[in-house]
Amino acid sequence: MVVVTAILSLVLPASLASAAPAESATSTAMSRQAAESALLEYAALHSPAAVAAGNRIGNAWGGGLGVIHVRDGKYTYGTHDAVLPFDQWSDAWFGWATTAGWYTGAGYCTMQLRSDGGGPWYRQLPDLGAGQHFVGLQTSYIVSIYGC
Repeated sequence: MVVVTAILSLVLPASLASAAPAESATSTAMSRQAAESALLEYAALHSPAAVAAGNRIGNAWGGGLGVIHVRDGKYTYGTHDAVLPFDQWSDAWFGWATTAGWYTGAGYCTMQLRSDGGGPWYRQLPDLGAGQHFVGLQTSYIVSIYGC
């Protein structure tokens, strides 16, 4: 388990500002290396502070991230409930006390940092491919997407 410490020397790639949501064409996808840089930069700027009786998901890539509010099989967009904009958290953006997971579109993979109960961020392996990815009630994540 690798604990992520403040990595302030990384710079977000300029391509982040124009990247499209995960559900769109793969031509706008970040490289794996750019996604990792974005993930570590985001973690350096955001403390894994414990969320009162819940969890949250942070979006560290330049496009929208499909998030799932409740794991009930009834999702607004078929595979997820809402799209979380770049540099936002599910608890603050949507007002959700808990988030059940995220959705990664076809042709994309995610790398993620995880915090258990407000503990330090650590890199969760392996990277995940397309599909729904469900999380525990006390596990928070920072997610970055890349084309794969």
